[in-house]
Amino acid sequence: MLGISMLGVFAGMGLVAILLTVVVGVLVSALLLSLAYRMVVGHMPSFARALATVVVSWLASGVVGLILHGGMGHLLSFVAQFLVGALIINLLLPGQDGSQVGYGKSCLVQLVYMVIFFVLALVLALLFGGMMLGLMHH
Repeated sequence: MLGISMLGVFAGMGLVAILLTVVVGVLVSALLLSLAYRMVVGHMPSFARALATVVVSWLASGVVGLILHGGMGHLLSFVAQFLVGALIINLLLPGQDGSQVGYGKSCLVQLVYMVIFFVLALVLALLFGGMMLGLMHH
C-alpha cells in the first residue's frame, strides 16, 4: 500500500515538474517574442499581449502539426507552423499606432523569434550537456 501512495507522490511531482516547465517555457517564449518584435517593429509590445500570442500560437501550431503530420512530412508541417505563427503575430500584436504591422513584418518577427529561441536552446543544451559530461567523467 505504501508503494502505491509513493508512486502517486512521484507521479504528482512529475506533473508539477511538467507544469512548471510549461509555465517557464511560455514566460521565456513571451519575453523572446517581445525582444524579436522590438528588433523588427521598433517597439516592445505589452507582456500580456506577447504571452497571449505565444499561447495561441503554440495551440494553433499544435493543431497544424497534428493535421499535417499524417503524410505531408516534417518540412511542410514546419513551414505551415511558421506561417500560422506569423499570422497570429500579425493578428494579436499591433503596431505602435494600433494597426496591424503586416504579414511580411510578422514573418520577419517570427523568423527572428525562432532564431533567438534556437540559439538560446543550443547554448543551454551545450551548457547543460557539458555539465552532464563533466559529472559523468568524475
